[in-house]
Amino acid sequence: MKKASFRKSNVWLAAVLQAAVLMLLPSCASMQQDVSISADSARDSEIASAAALELARLDASVIGGGKADASRLSSLMGSLEDRLSSPERLDKSLEARLTALEGRAWLLRGNKGNAEKCYARAAAKDPDDSEVIILGHRLGKIADLTPYISGRDDNAPLMLEQALDSYKDRGYSDAAGQFDTAFLYLDEDYKKLFGGLRDEAWQLRGTGTADPGIAALLTKKEITVQEMMLIAQGTGDILNVYTASQNQDGKLLFQTLIKEGLMNSVSNEQSPTAASMVNRSDSGVTAGTKATRLLAARFLWNLYWRGGGADPQKYSAKYRARGKSPVKDVPLTSDDFDAVLGCVEKEWLSLEDGVNFNGDKSISGAAFREGVKKLD
Repeated sequence: MKKASFRKSNVWLAAVLQAAVLMLLPSCASMQQDVSISADSARDSEIASAAALELARLDASVIGGGKADASRLSSLMGSLEDRLSSPERLDKSLEARLTALEGRAWLLRGNKGNAEKCYARAAAKDPDDSEVIILGHRLGKIADLTPYISGRDDNAPLMLEQALDSYKDRGYSDAAGQFDTAFLYLDEDYKKLFGGLRDEAWQLRGTGTADPGIAALLTKKEITVQEMMLIAQGTGDILNVYTASQNQDGKLLFQTLIKEGLMNSVSNEQSPTAASMVNRSDSGVTAGTKATRLLAARFLWNLYWRGGGADPQKYSAKYRARGKSPVKDVPLTSDDFDAVLGCVEKEWLSLEDGVNFNGDKSISGAAFREGVKKLD
């Protein structure tokens, strides 16, 4: 009796174990599927992030006055299209985001029709995704981004988009703050791409209502000597003593300031004075000469010492006695030694890398205006 009972117990236990195994099999399969889907989602998120950054690079090129690199744009579109061609295991929100990014790529290519189609598909999947909103904004379907920014976790891309809008609309004060806020939450690469625009916005803040002609000069990466003088005239009253407080046109202003000797070097002159610099025509500068950092320094220094600010040869007297220049690329023998050191010490201009002045580089309208503002 005991053996028969034991055999029955074994049969019953085996049946229970078999049932348990059968029950666990679907659960294990489901778990494996969940892990697989999770891995796919992580990979798709990485694809979306990489695509957004690549689009930002292309955007930065276009905003800077260039064109979107055709080969990079094609490569980006190819990778997006490949992933979107198999949406079966693609998360709904990620599909919307990838589709919106594809739409932005179409816009960069100049095909608004295809961008519109992408937006329709993306908005049907997830209209609240930040990239979908950005595409809708660029297509003119969403005018104001402000209502979409507050109360959401992924608003940094929208803040950046708003900053770019403000910059384009010459709302430089708003743009400067918006860039700074966006950079707090975005990957460091975005700051590298758009940090230059942020710096320009800070330099240009307060110029949105300036004279349109001057405002246009302030946005230029390169300016001429005549344009440099016009910016100075439009910034405070620093030139009033030379122009009799009259707003002169570019040609007359250039002639006036050249006659006053404001574009002449002083470091190697014999005891320069305001009177000795007047009616000099040996500066070698024309109205159309490209304004470099060195010429800007010369102009600012002459304005300063001519206004009674300092001995024009203050620095050459000091450092020639020591026999060494403190600025690596500006030798003691430079005609503009005093101009450069004066501008650096007064912080009107800076040593770009902390060591060299890089005097041959062009100066932008905004950077020159900042120097004039500090001098005025």
